[in-house]
Amino acid sequence: MSATPALPPTRRAGPKPSFGRVSVGVQGRVMMSMAEGPFDAELMAATKRAIALAGKRLPADRRFGDLLEIRGSLQMDAEALAQLRNSIDSFASRGLVAISTVFLVRPGIPGIERLPALMDIWRASRPVRRADNFEAAWALVNADLAAAGLPTQEPPPHP
Repeated sequence: MSATPALPPTRRAGPKPSFGRVSVGVQGRVMMSMAEGPFDAELMAATKRAIALAGKRLPADRRFGDLLEIRGSLQMDAEALAQLRNSIDSFASRGLVAISTVFLVRPGIPGIERLPALMDIWRASRPVRRADNFEAAWALVNADLAAAGLPTQEPPPHP
């Protein structure tokens, strides 16, 4: 028998839930975001920072279209939803509001039943529409730019 005291059992942290990622960029007069869920509050806070940085690359008159592609999942916990609402309200209060937002969401992703409620968050400050594929989404963004008297934009390569 060993004289050393027994060590307590090793405590392993349970697996941390896997959350998504977001990237934000600017293509001419279009702010493009790709969001891959599920979403948590930390990811939404990072998204707010990414949008603020991308906003600095928008045209000086700050008139732009918004294309938001959601992949993977629309699952979002209550904290993330509150963080999202706060972010959109914050940008609106600082004048960073698109002329419209087009959601690119393919049918059948997990949590798609939440899409109308999410779209309502943006709808409070601008027109919102939805497309099922990139070509249709880009066409809607260009139609909104043209309707606002702004030049249409060539689409970037899209996987």
